[in-house]
Amino acid sequence: SEAAHNVHVEIQIRTIAMDFWASLEHELRYKTTTKVPESVRRELYRVAETIAMTDREMEEIAIELQNME
Repeated sequence: SEAAHNVHVEIQIRTIAMDFWASLEHELRYKTTTKVPESVRRELYRVAETIAMTDREMEEIAIELQNME
């Protein structure tokens, strides 16, 4: 085909921690027929916040180590 089409795309750049969480959340949200209780949803949110905080801390450590070189 010689036709050109403009297409909107979304690109996601993830850290390993983000990818881990996204994969797990996708599995829980879309690959199960079980209704997830609100208590479990709250716990998942708390865990997501912990993963995000850990990810930020690891990034800070990496930057600090790079600055030592």
